[in-house]
Parts: sequence; structure tokens; C-alpha cells
Amino acid sequence: MVIHLKNATPDDVGELTILAGDPDRIQLIASLFKHPKVIVENREFTLISGFWNGKKVSACSTGIGVGSTEIACIELIQLGVKCMVRVGGCGSWSPDIRQGSIIINHAMAREPGTLSSYVFDSFPAVADPILVTSMRRELKQSNFTIYTGVGLTSQSYYLGQERSPNINGPELEDIRSYWTKRGILNCDMETAIVYLLASIYGIHAANCLVVHGHRMTDEWVPDKQYQQIHLEVAKQVINSCFNALNEIYYLQQTVID
Repeated sequence: MVIHLKNATPDDVGELTILAGDPDRIQLIASLFKHPKVIVENREFTLISGFWNGKKVSACSTGIGVGSTEIACIELIQLGVKCMVRVGGCGSWSPDIRQGSIIINHAMAREPGTLSSYVFDSFPAVADPILVTSMRRELKQSNFTIYTGVGLTSQSYYLGQERSPNINGPELEDIRSYWTKRGILNCDMETAIVYLLASIYGIHAANCLVVHGHRMTDEWVPDKQYQQIHLEVAKQVINSCFNALNEIYYLQQTVID
């Protein structure tokens, strides 16, 4: 029994689960499913399952940040999910990556102490390379501008991403400059958690992020357009991930044989 994804059972979830922070976006993604069924609505967690070309697929919200993302991922893994892909938003920290672009991170940097109960800071947070390749191949056929590279998962929304809370307190530090000089493309608050837990527990993970805002120019995608981009991206991610899983299982069987 899982604690927060209340009353969910292994029969309720597909081997592929799409993750997003916002419960409302889970409703949006699940509109693509055939016969969608709400499994869980509890706190920040909404879990909906349905079918995609005859295969069961799920979508689950994680909330924002480390703690709630850890809960969602651990409980999904307990339920038997084999592949988690975060289809969420991020901020661009690169001058060349504009709002509305798509970023697939093959790896994530993270702040010291992130998930330190599980692994030392030296443990890498990396995506499954077959998932990354499959998604990039699929999305390249669209009209989206696609980037791949290393991102940052921050534990902080405000000072940790150079946002001033407009109250007296600590001054902003030049965090973004430090990371961009080292090749970081973008920042979110969840992906490294997904990658670390997937590696530790032997499942597959990747992300496909919509650039909501360009942090250097403070330009943002309008909300309606942002949701439409997510919907289009989710379609292609689900297709490509099922193709990737078929390839992964074939390669695993070839090694066994």
C-alpha cells in the first residue's frame, strides 16, 4: 500500500507514466488518453490512467520541488511503473534558447545535499539514453526548436534561481552566471530527483521540458500557448517513449539470449 497515492494498486498504472508538477496539466495530458480514469486526487497528487494504442499509460502530478517529487516517484515505483518522463516547464538560462523552445536534458546538475538520504552528491543524475534519443528523433519532425544538454535542478524557487522576494533579507547572489559558465542550459526543480530515483531503483527516466520563460530577458510564453505546446509535446513524448521501451526490452532480451 502506498501512502499518498491513496488506494492506487499496481493494476491501476501503466508501465509508462508522464510526470508534471501541476495537477491541472495532468488533466490536460490525460485528455489524450482513451478511456481516462482518475485514480487519485489527494493533495498535490493527481494520478490518471488510460490507454494509448491499446497500452495502459498514466500521468501523475508531482507538485513543486524535491519533497513532493520524491513522494510521487517512490510511490509510482512501488506500484510497478517502469518508465517516468517529466513533461514540465523550465526557465532558460541560455541567451540562445528562447521561450517556447523544447529542452531534453540528458543529465542534471544539482545543489549539494539534494536527496542526500539516498546517495552522495557525486552520484550522477542522468537520463536513459535510449529515451532521450527516441524523443529527440520524434520531436525533430515537428516545428519545435529542440535543444539537448545539461540542466540544473534547484531546491529553491526564489533566491536559488535569482528571484527577489521583495522583502528585506539576503541579497541575490550571481548563481545563474556560475552555472551558465559551466554549460547549464536551463533550470527546474524536479528533474534531478526523477533521474536519481530511477537510477537507484532500476527504471527508465527522461524529461522533455517546455521553456516557459527566458530568464535573461524576462520574456514568457502566454499561458494558453504554453498549455497547447505541452499538449503537442505530450503526444510525441508518449509515442516516442513506447517505441523506446520496445527497443530497450529488445536489447535486454538480446543480451540475455
